[in-house]
Order: sequence, then structure tokens, then C-alpha cells
Amino acid sequence: MSDIVSRDVTCGNGMPGYLALPPGSGKVPGVIILHERYGYVQHPRDVADRFARLGMAGFAINGFFNCDFQPALADGTKRFHFTDPQSVEYVRAAIRTMTEEAPVDRSKIALLGMCQTGRHPLVMAAQKGEIAAAICWYGAGANREFEAGPLFPRPLGEVIADIDCPVLGLFGEKDNHIPVSNVRRMRDLLEQSGKTFEINVYQGAPHGFLNNTMLERYRHEESESAWRVQMDFLHRAFNGGFDRTRAVQHYAADIAADYRFASSSAHV
Repeated sequence: MSDIVSRDVTCGNGMPGYLALPPGSGKVPGVIILHERYGYVQHPRDVADRFARLGMAGFAINGFFNCDFQPALADGTKRFHFTDPQSVEYVRAAIRTMTEEAPVDRSKIALLGMCQTGRHPLVMAAQKGEIAAAICWYGAGANREFEAGPLFPRPLGEVIADIDCPVLGLFGEKDNHIPVSNVRRMRDLLEQSGKTFEINVYQGAPHGFLNNTMLERYRHEESESAWRVQMDFLHRAFNGGFDRTRAVQHYAADIAADYRFASSSAHV
């Protein structure tokens, strides 16, 4: 679809967002997009457009809207953080705005996080009945995220235990922030808690391999493969393809036989 409709909107809490809609009328599913550590740059807006071209509403939000050094975020020279409770507040504001501004089916909203925000779809999924699916692109697996701390009131295992929707995780073999050992640790928590999930680790892919605005990280073949997996996952999540009385669990990793599982720093 080339004739999508897009516009900038502001949520009730003052948080900016970019809303992209497919043409036509009638209710559509929606995906809320959280950005990487670089903040509200072009990449999450491009992702919103891509969802709109595929018949879904895409809503990229600026989770760092309270940060007063946005240019430094964009060039990677400074970091900013929000807490788990703040992320829930922001996503709820985004859900209200998206459903007020567009014909979005409230029962078919997914949350996508990338890099630094990859944890927050899991946090939102633990709120019970708020989202239909949680998608994590190369996030939620830093060492510090498994433990409680100033940003994370609950360790990741406790968060995962409360999740009530399907989870998709997409990771790279060559991620220098999240080693495969940490991906497996997350997988184990999901499995032990009886959750429905699909986790894929892509051969040779580095951290940020979806981001085609950073060509040193972008991997076309791997990102396209992961995107297809994501769309199939969303189709099932939005159309009753997951039986909530069963735990459907898939893990697939394409890694070197001599991969050194703890070789990375695991800092995101």
C-alpha cells in the first residue's frame, strides 16, 4: 500500500507520537513502536509506515519525551532511561490516543520494543489483558535486566511469570550487547513459566540488525526473514491463532558450533 496516511499526534500526557494508517475504512489491528536508545529518530517512524503499508496502524511514540538532550540521544553520545512503571504509563497513554485518533481494534494491539526498550513489551504484557502480543527486537536480555534495580522494580523472571499474551523475540548471533547465553536465559524463564513464545537467533546478525538507517548494523536478509516471522506471529495473535489454554513454545538459533556463549558484555 503506497497511499498510507500519516501524521504527528500528541498523547494526553504530552508525549509525541507518529501515527501511520492504511487506506480505507473499518477497524484495523495496531502496533505501538518503542524506539532504540537513540530516541525518537526516523527509524521507528519508518517501522510505523511499514506496518501501515501492510494493513495495520503503526504508532511510534517518543518514550524519551521528558529528556532535554534529544540531539545527544540521536547521535549516541548520551543515554536516557525510563522505569518500568513509567513505560506502562506511557504505553497506556499511547493506546488511548491511538484508539481515539484511528479506527483501531482495541483487542488487537501489539507492543514492539527495540534495543533499550525491548524489555517494555514484556512489562506491559504482565499487566494482564492490556496487549494482544509482545515483540522484542534484540532487547530485554542485558545482564542488569534480570535483577531488580532502580529502573526495574521487579526482576525479569517475576515480570515474565505474569505475562498473559504471546511473546516474540528476535535476536542476532553477533549481538555484542546480548549474548546468546542471555537469550537462552530469557527463553528458560518463559518456558518455566509456561508461556507461549517464539524466539529466533539469526546467523551473523549484530545488535540493531533491523535498523536500515545505520548501515553498519543493518542486515537485509536477516531482517527481512525476521520481519516475515513477525508478521506471521501477529496474524496468529490477532486472529485467534494461539490457544490460551496451551503453551506453544519455539526456539530456533543459527549459531557457530564453537560460539562462546558468555563472550559479550551484555550491556544495553
